Amino acid sequence: MSHVPTFTVRSQAELLGLVPYLLGYHPEQSLVALFMKADRRVAVAARVDLAAPMAQVVEAFRDVADRAAAQTLVLVGYGNRDVAPTVTAAGDALAAHLTVSQTLLVITDRYFCLDCPCDAIEGVSFDAKATATAAQSTVEGLVALPSRDALLALTDPDPAQQAAVAAAIAALQPASDEPATLRALLDRARNGHRLTVEQAARLAILLTDPHNQHAVRRATSGAMWERDLWLDLTRRLPDEYVTAPAGLAAWCAWRLGDETLALAAARRALTVNPQDRISRIVALAADRHIPARDLAFLGTCDFDVARAE
Repeated sequence: MSHVPTFTVRSQAELLGLVPYLLGYHPEQSLVALFMKADRRVAVAARVDLAAPMAQVVEAFRDVADRAAAQTLVLVGYGNRDVAPTVTAAGDALAAHLTVSQTLLVITDRYFCLDCPCDAIEGVSFDAKATATAAQSTVEGLVALPSRDALLALTDPDPAQQAAVAAAIAALQPASDEPATLRALLDRARNGHRLTVEQAARLAILLTDPHNQHAVRRATSGAMWERDLWLDLTRRLPDEYVTAPAGLAAWCAWRLGDETLALAAARRALTVNPQDRISRIVALAADRHIPARDLAFLGTCDFDVARAE
């Protein structure tokens, strides 16, 4: 079972410092809703484009609130001063259906309160990366990339590496002991080593066996080394071999609560094989903000915090 970090948030700055780690990236031109349970835990963080139609914003966030059984939310807009009316309007529209405890606007390194009572009406300077929550997130192994595009790029193919691995696959001889070889390759990744071209080729071949795929998926704990391994192979393997690692990357990201990345990886797998069962399940679950705990029949574990698109 994956370790689930617990964060103590003592201020608005610390809450805002946590947002990029809940999403997996620093948001821009976005509306982010932090949905709170009755005990004030963050149940899920969800994002929509700032330019999305208001009806779409309300529908998306209401759906997340229903699924998360959230009692209240904090709404945060990311943009410039000109977007303040849009963020306020979104808060008002959501307040007709949900309890909105705060509506905030973040402009680079300053945040503003757009409702009352609030002590940030005139704006408060802060450094999100210097907050205690950001520091703890880093220690816990959570990552906040510079942008959403940077996160999505983690599943993009690397043509040079694909060509190199394809050549290595063509030159491979059959493994004498597949289970031992599979364990050795996973152990190398677990110990922090990137697979060589030849090792990536070997793992690509091993993952064409459905029994190996199933065994690896069942053993996936949601550790960051697993996420990094499957994303690396998603970029490096030729398209005809990418379905398994991309599906495993999606599975692992979803178990970690990283819904945006899970969707991107699942779509990469489904582009090659639209019938891949695990990728279809993960894509559906991530798109609907269904946490891993709600699909226990797949062997998932419990999470208190989920990151969403």
